[in-house]
Amino acid sequence: MRFRSVPHPPFGQDQDIPPNVQRFGLEPESLTMELTATGSRPETLTPLSLTARMDAPDLPAHGRLLLDVFRGDPALSIRGDEAEEAWHVVEPVLSAWERGLVPLEEYPAGSQGPPPRHATPERRDDLLHEESLR
Repeated sequence: MRFRSVPHPPFGQDQDIPPNVQRFGLEPESLTMELTATGSRPETLTPLSLTARMDAPDLPAHGRLLLDVFRGDPALSIRGDEAEEAWHVVEPVLSAWERGLVPLEEYPAGSQGPPPRHATPERRDDLLHEESLR
């Protein structure tokens, strides 16, 4: 987050002071905040970094999920009717793939996705090869 610059330099300085910048970093077991503050003298800037460290969780993520289910906490789960409705959407797609009605496109991980459907088979191969070289 970049704050606005001060409207005028403090302490009679004749140079502009850059605006404060606040950065948050979030990791599984820590929270870090970095900001820039005026130093002990008006013309100095001091970077500050504040970190809060937390104990590692007692359970891995899937263990926590199961514990929440056992306790009746639905925050990370879906209801049965939601799961049923999701399958109403997914099953026709899986069936179409299985019967060959819709091609299951394959492409290199991290690429822009499969080539356009209107490309000729040769051009589609060329596009896939170009993507794999990136």
